[in-house]
Amino acid sequence: MAGRPAGPADSGPLASWRALPRERRFFITVGVVLLLLFIIGIANLGGGEVTPRALTAAETTTTPTTTTTTTSSRTTTTTTTPPPVQVAEVVDERTITLSGGGRVLLTGLAQPGECWSAAAVDFLRTALAGKDLRVVGATVLLPDGVDLAVHAVSNGMARAGQAASAALISAQDAAKAAGLGLWGAPCAGADTVAPPPPPPPPPAPAPTYDPPPPAPRPEQPASAYYANCDAVRAAGAAPLYAGQPGYRAALDRDKDGVACE
Repeated sequence: MAGRPAGPADSGPLASWRALPRERRFFITVGVVLLLLFIIGIANLGGGEVTPRALTAAETTTTPTTTTTTTSSRTTTTTTTPPPVQVAEVVDERTITLSGGGRVLLTGLAQPGECWSAAAVDFLRTALAGKDLRVVGATVLLPDGVDLAVHAVSNGMARAGQAASAALISAQDAAKAAGLGLWGAPCAGADTVAPPPPPPPPPAPAPTYDPPPPAPRPEQPASAYYANCDAVRAAGAAPLYAGQPGYRAALDRDKDGVACE
């Protein structure tokens, strides 16, 4: 039987591969496949680094951010604290604007009352002037870490709203018991103060009565003589004053210038 002609496949690496026993070729093939799978797995692990998303301006100034980076050997978590800011303006007792832009409405506080609003604004201006604050969402932290809303309520310079936290309710109860701020005079916990009652009307003046005019005296003659005071009275001329007709010292017993009193 004539053999087939020799070709390129009967020499070189391919001929050597075919010359190997079938079992050996099988194990070599499995080994190569496993090696390729291992190399692909290492490449995927090395490329699994998580790139954090870019933060908005509001997030970088008002919310702490957490970045998680995963490598083939370890996972690293980094928390970024928002930078300190200062207050540009106190709008009312629960609203402030920041020096870097933006407005913060303190959560959990009620609408300002007319009676205590001005005092509350003055309190915040004094408490925040020139101080570095931390703003996390709607929470403003003082340099010592105290919540600004709790600080105002505990001094009676703000009122807890319907959605107030337990910390605000506790601070308000303490301020109310001590009569601080709006819980003292003149507001006494009210948003407005009733006007004082009008003063009572002045007492009516006592009635005055004019004395009746004296009764006219009877005409006396230019010259008269009365024997005694009975005669003077009978003539309707009593009393007689010195210088009047009929007056004489004998009729004036006490010598006071009036006779027949």
